[in-house]
Amino acid sequence: MSVKIAMCQVRSTVGDVGLNLDRILSTISQVNADVYVFPELFLTGYGADYGSLKEDVEMALNKLTLWCSEKDIAIAVGAPMYIKDTIRNSLYFVTQSSTIRYDKLYLAKFGIYSERVFRQGSRPVIAEFKGMRFGLSICYDIFFPEIFRFYAVNGADVNICISASAEPSREFFERVAPARSLENVIYTVFVNNVGAFGDTEFFGHSRLIGPIGNTVSEADEKECIKRVCVDGEVVRNARKIRTHMSDLRSDIDWHV
Repeated sequence: MSVKIAMCQVRSTVGDVGLNLDRILSTISQVNADVYVFPELFLTGYGADYGSLKEDVEMALNKLTLWCSEKDIAIAVGAPMYIKDTIRNSLYFVTQSSTIRYDKLYLAKFGIYSERVFRQGSRPVIAEFKGMRFGLSICYDIFFPEIFRFYAVNGADVNICISASAEPSREFFERVAPARSLENVIYTVFVNNVGAFGDTEFFGHSRLIGPIGNTVSEADEKECIKRVCVDGEVVRNARKIRTHMSDLRSDIDWHV
């Protein structure tokens, strides 16, 4: 089973959900794909006044569901989730039949990435579409390998990581993303924001990393849409070459 993925490295406008929703529709009309992946907090823009945008976000998600139903596609996009008096930094995986939500498990608490406005998530989430299983994650999560190992041992073919990572963090993401693929022998789809955020530039460079850690396709620092193909058979063949996933032990007592 193979699936076409559009890595949508496009800019959103801070605080304007309607305009960002239009940008999504414009993007999916340009490229023929099965799954369209947009960056972290794309619907609101990164750094928006999230608390004032609840109704706009809910309206936008309803429209995304309608579009997915009409076009038989899936859209993975970052947006806040509102639960009582808390806000989550979430990834919505929207299909014609359901909306799966992942709440960011690890929130950054340093420098320009401070996410103290959000409440952290509590569980990993796997979405399914057209015979493929997708493990969901957001930005800083990629530095916590237990998330991605969980997805791999629970049948994921592809891990999606949406991001709002700026230039100072670029070298660290470029080191760790291939490791997440190779150590789990799985695809990684990394889609980053692009452009200016205050005095900081998001570095872009969204990419598809293959199951043995090789970069299959990579964007530069400009807006673009990259269409790639992922195939479950490629994952299965890679695991015949790099067999460490089949050598995992369940009998080890890790308690000290």
